[in-house]
Amino acid sequence: MHQQAFVLKRRRRAAAAPAALVTARRGSGLLDGLIALAILAFGMLAMTRFQGRMVAQTTEAQSRQVATQFSSELLATVLVDTANATCYTLPQAGTCANAAAATRAADWATRVAAALPGTVTSTATLDAGTGRMTVVVSWTGKDSGEARRLETVTDVR
Repeated sequence: MHQQAFVLKRRRRAAAAPAALVTARRGSGLLDGLIALAILAFGMLAMTRFQGRMVAQTTEAQSRQVATQFSSELLATVLVDTANATCYTLPQAGTCANAAAATRAADWATRVAAALPGTVTSTATLDAGTGRMTVVVSWTGKDSGEARRLETVTDVR
């Protein structure tokens, strides 16, 4: 009888051991889930920062494109109206015989200032000796706050 009780105790211990292992395994699954969640959170944070940088770069590229379009517009206007090229200088240099040309140049500068972010300056100079017109558009980046500058040169002879 004493021997039977010993066998029963041994069987109870053997049956209890797998239950303890199952409980430990359940805890490790929870830990695995928490680690996976932490990795996912860091990945999502990195994706958010990357997307923010891409939006900022897109905004900067759009500003450069607008500045390029405006400088090309003024230079094309000067190429069409070469007789009044001095009227398109900004700020106005010398006398201008054509008031309409001077008005177009002033309107152009106003549209540039309205289209670009931050502090905008635009200048147009004509070198009478070489016949080269230089248009410089400067502005402050919208997101970065850094100074941006675009310089375009063409011959207007």
